[in-house]
Order: sequence, then structure tokens, then C-alpha cells
Amino acid sequence: MRRICRNKTFRFSDDLFTEQTVMTAFPPAPIKRRLAALMYELLLTGAVTAIAAILAGIAAIFLNPVSQLLSSLATCVIFVGSWWLYFKTNWTKTGRTLAMQTWKIGLHGRNGTLPPLSQLRIRFIWACIFVVFIPLLAYAGLRHLLAIPPVPAFGAALIWLILPWGFALLNPDRQFLYDFLAGTRLVDLKQEASEN
Repeated sequence: MRRICRNKTFRFSDDLFTEQTVMTAFPPAPIKRRLAALMYELLLTGAVTAIAAILAGIAAIFLNPVSQLLSSLATCVIFVGSWWLYFKTNWTKTGRTLAMQTWKIGLHGRNGTLPPLSQLRIRFIWACIFVVFIPLLAYAGLRHLLAIPPVPAFGAALIWLILPWGFALLNPDRQFLYDFLAGTRLVDLKQEASEN
């Protein structure tokens, strides 16, 4: 097992802690490339969501006569489950989604290795909270509690997206809020790609 600590790589074996080589950790990925990857990721998750919508529609046909609450819950589970399946499959295989591969961005844990499944799960949950659930709750509150028309309510709800992504401007390591909370890092792999 290899771990990157600051500027040194150490190998752990049989309770021995020995210095192997000196190696610099990957720098954080530039914010512009991460935002470009996010835009590409929106297209990919849109395709995943479209497929999930077909399944959710089929489930709604059967569950609506039984209970609309159960139908809504099943729809939410199908959407979140399909997103998790997409991200988990990519992150556990290569540590990157297709959008991250295109923009030469990698997902690492704080120790410089591929994050374990539990850490990936935490990252996914935090990202869903900040990117999906908070804007949806803001939209619902603006529409139903304050009776704001749909378009202005949608625009105002999107302001909440500044929170997770704007955090990168304040964070010394330039990580998004959900990466900071999950203990993961988006790193720049452009140098590694040019060496290969």
C-alpha cells in the first residue's frame, strides 16, 4: 500500500514504516477545468437521468393507484440510485468519470490514493445535498411559500449552487465544499498524461 504524505511516499508493510522514495503529491485541478468537467458531467448525468425517468415512469404507473407518496418515494430512490450507480461504477474503476478523464482530473483521498467506497459514498451524499436537494428545497419554498413565479424561483434556487462551488475560492486547497467535507481531492493529472 502506498501513501503520499506531503512530499514523501511511504510504504507500509508488516508494521514497518520505511521511506520509499521522495515524490510530490498531485496539485489540485484548476477551477476552470473542474467547472468545464462539471458542465460535461451535467450532460452525462442528464442521460442517466433520462434512462432513470423511464424506469420511474413505469414504477409510477403501478404505484400511483396504490399511493402517491409511495410513488414519489420510489421515483426519488430510482433517480438517486441511478446517479449513485453511475458515479460509483466510474469512481471505483478508474477514480474518474468520463468528464474527469476528458479534462485530466483525478479523484484522490487526502492520502493521495483512490478513496475507499465509504468515502466515495460520503462525497456522493454531500454532492447530492448541495447540488440537488438544497436547490430543490429552495425552489419549492419560493414557489409554494412565497408564491414566486416558476422562472424567477428557479433562478433564485440556482443561487444556492454558489455555496459548494464558490467554496473553492476560499479554500486554500481549492476544493469544492463536498470534497472538503468528504475528505477527497480533485487533482490535476495533466502532467501525468503528458509524461505517458
